[in-house]
Amino acid sequence: MNPAARKVLVTGASGFIGGWVARGLAERGRAVRALYRRASPPAFLTSLAAGGAEVERRDLSLPGDARAAVRGIEAVVHAAALASDWGDPELFRRQNVEVTTRLLEEARAAGCRVFVHIGSIAVHGFGLHVQTTEEGPYYPLCCPYQRTKKQAEEEVLARNAPGFRTVVLRPANVYGPGDTTTFYRLLAAQERGVRGTLGGGLHLTSLLAVEDLVQAVALALESEASAGQVFNLTSGDPTTWRQLLGYTASLLGVRPWFELPLFVARPAAAVLVAVYGLLGLRKEPPLTPYRVEHVAYDFDFSIEKAQKVLGFTPAVRWRAGVERMVEAFRAERQPLPQ
Repeated sequence: MNPAARKVLVTGASGFIGGWVARGLAERGRAVRALYRRASPPAFLTSLAAGGAEVERRDLSLPGDARAAVRGIEAVVHAAALASDWGDPELFRRQNVEVTTRLLEEARAAGCRVFVHIGSIAVHGFGLHVQTTEEGPYYPLCCPYQRTKKQAEEEVLARNAPGFRTVVLRPANVYGPGDTTTFYRLLAAQERGVRGTLGGGLHLTSLLAVEDLVQAVALALESEASAGQVFNLTSGDPTTWRQLLGYTASLLGVRPWFELPLFVARPAAAVLVAVYGLLGLRKEPPLTPYRVEHVAYDFDFSIEKAQKVLGFTPAVRWRAGVERMVEAFRAERQPLPQ
């Protein structure tokens, strides 16, 4: 079958990752059906529709919408998720586990052949990670986001079968132009004067340019050898938090100056979470255990499996990718959600 005739459903297409995936697959000649749930589609989805893609408003928590979304679809890329380190555990369960399970069932019933799930490398938990593989180690998970993403990927892998190939991609810290969820917030905080690190920023972190994630998705859609497999994805270009935040600060023309020791950050995060929970505040605390533990250990992962099985070859080195992101941040200057 002509690849262009094999329609791919991309969920969460109004978001940062889903939007890049939808556009990237369309640019590679795939027929795309892009889903969004907002009141109206963002401008880039309108442009995608003008180029011939199907753009539909659907709520995947509704069985009828999930069934309609997969009608006539050959493959699914499930990028929609509730991604935050703060919130109601039940809401995370519904959005990240129930929606994924329902979409899997509807996709298989509709004759879909491939299901690629965008997971998270955070399911490994926080501990000593230096060139960690998909085999582990794994550490305790500290927030509902991590736990429900792990549960969702287990559901995906359990349904791999002849004629219905399922794959889990676990990207590291994804960044790039348009990332208002994570890195644009970090850049805005640095401009406001929050310019330092936790614990000195000496531990390794793993980054992944969103363009390289799109590459991995395209490869997973075509690779029969990926069936029932999990793939950790990073740039293969490790850096420390101090190097990363120092570089973004230099690009913004600000000077890092603040250091918060971990022995202060840990209890401060615990107290903030307790107080916000007690008061029933929906707004996320300025510091959470997830954020503290994320920088308290090396967070470096091997991509050897993705390279060998998928042919994944990261093309974007972190300094060049971060520079493009900062340029986009400055050019857009859009108000960020509070």
